[in-house]
Amino acid sequence: MAIADVFKIFRSLKNEGILQDYLVFGSVAAMAHTRPFYTRDVDIGVVVRSDEEYWNIFERLKGHGEVEGHSIVICGTAVEIFPADISPIIQDAINHAFKKLVEGVMVKVTPPEHLLAEALRVNRPQDKGRVFLLDEVVDGEKLRVLLGRLDHEGTLRRRYQELTGKTP
Repeated sequence: MAIADVFKIFRSLKNEGILQDYLVFGSVAAMAHTRPFYTRDVDIGVVVRSDEEYWNIFERLKGHGEVEGHSIVICGTAVEIFPADISPIIQDAINHAFKKLVEGVMVKVTPPEHLLAEALRVNRPQDKGRVFLLDEVVDGEKLRVLLGRLDHEGTLRRRYQELTGKTP
C-alpha cells in the first residue's frame, strides 16, 4: 500500500479548498496509536456541507484511481471516504483530532478514545477486537468524558463493560 500517497492527495485537496477538513479513521488511525496489524483499506472521514460536496470530492478522487465497490483504489490502496457527520462520534473526533506522523506524512488522526467509542457503536466482530487493542492506550478519563457527552442511552458503556469487564 502507498498510504503516504493517499494522504498527500487529501492534503492537496484540502489546500485547494475542495475539501474543508478530513481525518484518518479506522484501522490506520488505530495503528497510529497501537501497533501494526493487517488492514485492507484506509478510512477517511471528510467534513462536508452537503451530499453534492461529498460527491464532488468522490469524483475528484476517482481521477486518482479506480472505483471498486465502496472504495477508490489510489496508488494500490483502497480508500473509503465517508461524511464525518455519519456518526456523532466521528463528527466529535474532527474537533479533538491531532496531527501525527503516519507513513512519513503529517495527518489529522482520530484520538484513540473516539476510535474505541466508534468501534463500540458499530459493534462488528472486527470492531470488538479493536476495542481490546485500543483499551491498552486510551486515557480512561477522556473515554468517560466522551461517553458521558455522546452515549446518552448508555449502550456504549454497556458494550464496553460486557467486552472488557471494566466500567468506563
